[in-house]
Amino acid sequence: MTHPDGSPVSPLPDLLFAEVDARALGLEGPRLSYMEAGQGARTVLLLHGIGANSTGWRFVLHALAPDARVIAWNAPGYFLSDGFVSEAPRAEAYADAAAALLDTLGVRGPVLLVGSSFGSMVAACLAARHPARVDRMVLLGTSRGLRWTGPEGRARMLAMRSASVAEGGVALARTRYGKLIAPGSAPLVVELVQRMLAATNPRGLMQAARCMDGVDVVEDFAPRVACPTLAITCAEDVVNPPEVGRAVADAIPGARFESPPGVGHLPELEAPALTAEMIRAHLFGG
Repeated sequence: MTHPDGSPVSPLPDLLFAEVDARALGLEGPRLSYMEAGQGARTVLLLHGIGANSTGWRFVLHALAPDARVIAWNAPGYFLSDGFVSEAPRAEAYADAAAALLDTLGVRGPVLLVGSSFGSMVAACLAARHPARVDRMVLLGTSRGLRWTGPEGRARMLAMRSASVAEGGVALARTRYGKLIAPGSAPLVVELVQRMLAATNPRGLMQAARCMDGVDVVEDFAPRVACPTLAITCAEDVVNPPEVGRAVADAIPGARFESPPGVGHLPELEAPALTAEMIRAHLFGG
């Protein structure tokens, strides 16, 4: 099977598990799940979005494996990763959990970091909070968080999130997928997005949503990001429109912004060949 852009639809790696210090991280249990591909001196850490999981990185895992060890985590509360105790964990809690996963997997040096949507917010927090752990960073569907939208915008978004997942992940996949991809996306893209969304745990999603509610990446993290950063927000993204991604990029010292046309919120699934090329050029291009 082949993606419309020519990328092979390769089998996903096995789902793997790591044991972390649950008490120190505020987790209900010690288990974090992840997928891994490739090997080498460099490590790429992939952080998924709010309705996503490691399966959304299938093309990026395959494309970057010849160049590095590539780890796609499942955030706490996602895809058999134990969730947080708190119903409203802070961004720093997700960043610390990601750093703990790297420690458990024996990754000591700085990593190459890629975050999508909610994962881009976590990535920015990780780069600001643990600068020695991040060498270079790519943000996709770049999220600013929600605090900047004001009380009404925040309340509206939280209500939408709660309603969208009230009937579970399968219903979320059926009703929400169209907002995440460009109009007219190929049936294969729709299928892959729906499969990914169906695995969503409502509690995990709402914990992430409450986390986003209190964050403004532009004020909280961007000024402290010291690594070379590429922010990518595609032209058809209606979740985090290009002006949001540009604002984040403008706030990160030296960051670049790109907005490819004809693609929505999930370029890693909609346009995997272009996305992998842009990621590889920034992470490995020197």
